[in-house]
Amino acid sequence: MIKPDIESVKKTLQRYPFPVDVIVETIAYCNLRCIMCPQPELKRQRGEMNFEIFKKIADEVAKESPTTRMWLALMGEVLLMGDKAIQMIEYAKNIGVGSIHLNTNAEMMEPNISDQLIALGVDEIIVGMDAFTKETYDQIRVGGDFNKTVDNIKYLLNKQQELGVSNPKVVMQIIVMDENEHEVEQFKSYWLEQGAIVKIRPKLGWGTGVKAENLNLPEAERTFPCPWLTRTVSIQWDGRFGQCDADFEGEYSPGDIRIQTIQEVWDGELAKRRERHWAGDFSHELCKNCKDWSAGRSQFFYPVSKGGN
Repeated sequence: MIKPDIESVKKTLQRYPFPVDVIVETIAYCNLRCIMCPQPELKRQRGEMNFEIFKKIADEVAKESPTTRMWLALMGEVLLMGDKAIQMIEYAKNIGVGSIHLNTNAEMMEPNISDQLIALGVDEIIVGMDAFTKETYDQIRVGGDFNKTVDNIKYLLNKQQELGVSNPKVVMQIIVMDENEHEVEQFKSYWLEQGAIVKIRPKLGWGTGVKAENLNLPEAERTFPCPWLTRTVSIQWDGRFGQCDADFEGEYSPGDIRIQTIQEVWDGELAKRRERHWAGDFSHELCKNCKDWSAGRSQFFYPVSKGGN
């Protein structure tokens, strides 16, 4: 398993006047049932984000902090929304959101979608693949189509090369777990050869959402605030904020974008919770049993053509 790089995490921690990352759950449905994700057992109501809610989020990011990264992610597959997802991205780009990122399983990322994502100037697409072989993929990404997904990704990479464009950055992610640990090096080598960036990520527990035996550092080493709490906000499809990704059920919501702004929530209830962490107090109900702080940083590898490893 990946040895957690805690010291590198500590160096990134500071007090930010506005979130570095705004995570927007445009949809709470997914076409897969991945074994390391709590989405299949989600208890809260599922749905799609109203376009007016999305516009309010994008408008504030563009006005207050255009360098903040907007992530279309959380408990759903954004490309299930089809044209609506494209319209949301187009709107955000047009009003000045400077950095738009997608997390996707890429099964729905067919050629016409890839063409549009390139044309819109999406900054980054992180593809959750988690396997080098179909056999392992089928174990982890239950319900997915391995061959179709690979074809979709290779189309995007080849189209970028054909057009001579570098965006979106395509990041192939493998979350290391018992089921795929033996394939990490093959996964890395193959996708680097295809021209993608490779992200090797430790398994997270989503708070206490899934088992993550790799997160086993002693509590005595928890001497720093949670990086998710200090850098990000998560906004669920209905407009409620989650405290962080671990609050995927929204049980500890610090606010609601329908009646508040991101800045108000960031400077309000979330600020109180952040300050508890800065003071070394991790007793909040959501935090006290969470071990995701001990995951460390992901490892990134870059294809030679992009000047990396």
